[in-house]
Amino acid sequence: MTLGRKIQEIRLSRGISQEEFGEMLGTTRQTVSKWELDQAVPDIRKIVAISRLFCVSTDDLLVNVTNFEKEGVRFVCGIYRKGCCEIVETEKLLLEYYGRDKHIIGAKVYKGNGTEKKLIAICERDCRISREEPTLYAYQYNDAVYSNHPEFEALMGEEFRRERLDQMDRLDSFLVNHGDKPLHKVSEAGIRQCLEEWRKGVALNVSEDSFRVSLCTGRVEYVYSIYPQDTNIYCGCSYNVPFEVGLRSFGQYFRMRNYKDNSDFFCGFFFDFGRLPPAETEKEVSISYEQDQPDACGLMQWIVKRYSEDEIILQGCGGEEYHYRREESKFEYFL
Repeated sequence: MTLGRKIQEIRLSRGISQEEFGEMLGTTRQTVSKWELDQAVPDIRKIVAISRLFCVSTDDLLVNVTNFEKEGVRFVCGIYRKGCCEIVETEKLLLEYYGRDKHIIGAKVYKGNGTEKKLIAICERDCRISREEPTLYAYQYNDAVYSNHPEFEALMGEEFRRERLDQMDRLDSFLVNHGDKPLHKVSEAGIRQCLEEWRKGVALNVSEDSFRVSLCTGRVEYVYSIYPQDTNIYCGCSYNVPFEVGLRSFGQYFRMRNYKDNSDFFCGFFFDFGRLPPAETEKEVSISYEQDQPDACGLMQWIVKRYSEDEIILQGCGGEEYHYRREESKFEYFL
């Protein structure tokens, strides 16, 4: 466990906010947020103060801290939300999903390294226009920009303003797979942990014909894709949470989806950033393991159909199968 996660657990167990925690230690909410995201490390005086104020030993705080390994402190990813905007950030990538003016929803992708990232894709939809009208987009591939909107084309390369994150609520922190540590086999960690490990990661694939991002934190899945040839655009956020014998879906809370004439049942545009985080949702919802159809709450689950040491196959709706393989896990290795 990282030092930031330990500090977060101490704070949450006392039921106090980041601002209250900071006041007790003579620092700011923003600094506490950076500690919990492992983007900064408290000095020794603050660690001693935490130990005394909250009755934990310094050994409990510092022993077996995973981000004090020889390779240094790794960038810890975060999910942020405020109003009609949600941002998820990893070391190499940042995705922003937003709604504005009550009618317009959009999604952006920034790419870079650490705290410096630049815009490489944007798509936006005015829901007041005809469904047959295309969603506006632009994305960058090498030195070329592919776009159906000149104003969006001009935005490519725009820097992300990090001060925006200081004004947002942090929902969660997480680590992505960088491909530097072996993943567990089923017999070593069990189905639930392996599903979480094997799904977690980031993949970015860009060409002249498509722009695709897949990002999974282990709980929340973010999808971002643009196919210019038929203006097929799909951006979405959903909770898909592993449990002992399968995967539960708590539904989507953001979606931009259009395909050709938008006549497909799954085409549509909506966002609802008012949902509870999945950890809180799990406490309130109980699902029978035998269930494979939506219940009264509209939730879904997929049960393990068969598995081996390196593969887990889930039974989907209508006889479909979902395959998860250890060797196919996504790594955040792109430059």
